[in-house]
Amino acid sequence: MGDKQEYVEETVATPTGSTSDVSGTIAENLHQSLDHETKEQAALDIEMAKARKSNQEPPSRRWIVLATATLGALFVSLQGSALIVALPDLMKHLNIDFATIIWVLLTYTLAITAAVPLLGYVGDAGFRGIRCRMFNIGFLIFTLGSLLCGLSQPKYNGYDMLAYRVIQGLGGALLFSNCFAVVADKFYPYNQVGLASGIINIAFAAGTILGPVIGGATVKASWKWVFFFNLPFGVLGTVVGFMFCHDTIYPNVQYASFRKIVKTFDYTGFISLTTSIALLFVVVVSALFPNGKVSENSSLIGMGVAFGVLFVVFIIQETFVRGGKRFNALKAPFMDFRLFANHVFNNTVVLGGLAGGVARTNLTFSFIFFFQGPYGKDPLMAGILLIPFGLGIMLAGMPSGKLADTLGFRYLCFAGLALASLATLIMPLVIKPDTNTWIISALLLVNGLGWGLYSSPAASISILCILPQQRSSSSSLRIMFTMVSQMIAIVICFKVIISGMPPEAVQELFINGGGIDAKYLDSFMHGWKIVCWITFAITLVCTIAAWYLPVRPVIAQAVEESAASSAVDVTTTEETK
Repeated sequence: MGDKQEYVEETVATPTGSTSDVSGTIAENLHQSLDHETKEQAALDIEMAKARKSNQEPPSRRWIVLATATLGALFVSLQGSALIVALPDLMKHLNIDFATIIWVLLTYTLAITAAVPLLGYVGDAGFRGIRCRMFNIGFLIFTLGSLLCGLSQPKYNGYDMLAYRVIQGLGGALLFSNCFAVVADKFYPYNQVGLASGIINIAFAAGTILGPVIGGATVKASWKWVFFFNLPFGVLGTVVGFMFCHDTIYPNVQYASFRKIVKTFDYTGFISLTTSIALLFVVVVSALFPNGKVSENSSLIGMGVAFGVLFVVFIIQETFVRGGKRFNALKAPFMDFRLFANHVFNNTVVLGGLAGGVARTNLTFSFIFFFQGPYGKDPLMAGILLIPFGLGIMLAGMPSGKLADTLGFRYLCFAGLALASLATLIMPLVIKPDTNTWIISALLLVNGLGWGLYSSPAASISILCILPQQRSSSSSLRIMFTMVSQMIAIVICFKVIISGMPPEAVQELFINGGGIDAKYLDSFMHGWKIVCWITFAITLVCTIAAWYLPVRPVIAQAVEESAASSAVDVTTTEETK
């Protein structure tokens, strides 16, 4: 730590106008920051904190990077929902049973959830140019996985597609775990992280909502086109990524070596967390969708105990063995728990990602069941009727992200969640099986507008409240919590809404839709309203917490003077170009 302190003082003392010029506010921030104790990390802190535009990179480059990241976020989220409409065709043409088709649907989510913590660690490990490199490789792997999924054969009864979905999910994890960090690195010097985050959030929301629509349109030609649809866009993203998406290389910084990281890597933390995530998914899915011996009580109990033991091992490893008082930057823990000491990070990533993710996914799944059940629609039409929710997020997402860069974060986040809470409160009070579609669409639109107002500023401030070296970890944890929240929401919806229905009726409702037997209608609506009340309670808690967000993040304030002084030069350069 003394080494870092000495280096910071030496750099701050450098005469103004030199290459190491650092403002007083930035210097104070660096003095207070003890997250990285080595001289090399301090050098990178200072280089990135100066937030100066690189003369070697044209101004258009960051917009190309944003467009590529937006394309990646769109197709990663789209592929998670587009398959829902194609499930009947997959079961028919590939001889897949119900239990296996559920795993085909969820293995993609499992692969992303299990992989993103490792990718966040690697992205922040200090390798030269690693973030954009992983992002570009992710596009390539995602495209390859999509191609392989479309080439699945009936003779394997869906098991080949399970493997290909894992490949597709790993590509999606490489893409999505780094897209916020990559874009933040490019837009941070221009005070436009909120705008960029808003655009990515719009793409993610669009993919989630438009997935069933695109899936329904492509499956009419063939189930293969649900996957082949990704290929031209995947090739485009891969080519553009490798051509234009490159991390800024700081010439005066010593980067990490692969050999050094391998020697000091926290293998215990990595194995215990990754295995516990996989076990959690297997237990939950096997309990909800019985699958032979795996779903027997003894097997579930055994896997549940194994999950608990491994998770405790992970907590002990990260808290006491590698973390806490024993923390050493040269032997960093797999997950740096000091991130959770940042209340803004907890508010936006932990609460916003996990609890907020449960609320949003509750709405999505509960209305899919509602439209396919009491409303009697098929999966495609249910997806179309959900469009107002995604449309609201899209309409509010970009302007709220841009406004957050100028007006601040607290008020937009609070107002958005308050609006979403109000709309969610009204839903169980007014919606009945015969409620007019326009009323439901209006409530979904208002709810989406509320979450759109919140999501972009929250994603932006979660990146701005931490050091540049923590951006990949923050982005990855947000994705991990979001994916886990989807699993929690699935449990809530299946256990509360349709718990009174026999497995055959559940399968018919979930896969084909088309209505619900009248004898199950009262039980269904009772459970559906309970899920709405749960969603309202979660959203209200998030609303209260949003009021305690800062108007401006501390680290963003620390570079505000430097960014402002660069603005004139940036504008002049862009106009000249």
